[in-house]
Amino acid sequence: MKQKCPEFENHERWLVSYADMVTLLFAVFVVLFALKKEGAKQEAKVAASIQESFSTPLPDIPVDRRTGPKEQGMGIFEYFKGQSIRPPLIEKYPSSSIKIKAINSEMNRIKLKLEERLYGQEKFRDNKKSGQERVIDIQRTSNGFKLQLLARHFFEVGSIEVNRGALRELDQVAEILKELGRPVNIQGHTDSVPAPGERSNWEISALRATNVLKYFIRKHNFPATMLSASGYADTQPIAGNGTESGRMLNRRIEIHVDYNRETSSAPE
Repeated sequence: MKQKCPEFENHERWLVSYADMVTLLFAVFVVLFALKKEGAKQEAKVAASIQESFSTPLPDIPVDRRTGPKEQGMGIFEYFKGQSIRPPLIEKYPSSSIKIKAINSEMNRIKLKLEERLYGQEKFRDNKKSGQERVIDIQRTSNGFKLQLLARHFFEVGSIEVNRGALRELDQVAEILKELGRPVNIQGHTDSVPAPGERSNWEISALRATNVLKYFIRKHNFPATMLSASGYADTQPIAGNGTESGRMLNRRIEIHVDYNRETSSAPE
């Protein structure tokens, strides 16, 4: 009977893994040496790229890599419909008069959209009605425009959770602002009367704004990089706190749409 040749056992297979490791280490040191010669700007670019690759979901990686200290960070959602932060108007329209016209045009378009979707003309600015009856009001600001939401319609007294009955209006606001694609700051404001319970007016104003922000993200998938929240308690009143009608106006949520925040100089 013919004997089988004994199988050859390679005792040096570890060399393959070792060679791969040495090759990778060599590549790392080559990159480090190149960074040293290129300087801090190139180092920041590579660091941002590595951070994005290892810790950022694929859809969140920006189109343009950050190349300097000012541009570092996880800027995301560049130029995707409903997900993008558009370039600031200060870059697109150098002339202040053209910039103001562009903001006013977009603000009026948003106002008409809200009125059409909510079918409630009485919920918007109406000069024939007193201010506290305007559940949602739109006004110009120095950096864009803001939506004022009366807290009495969206929150119970002393509560930080949005009323279920007011979610329909909040849904429409979120959808329209998401389509707009501008940075949004949600601000909470109170009157000067101390809040009932353990929470202070500072806490209530901040938590209300934060809960609206969380609802935008959770329910409408609003890009988190386009949102911020802050609480001001009674430090920025729009009416006197000496009367109930004035205090009612001061208890509000303001949603500021910012047209000047620096995001990208690339064309839309």
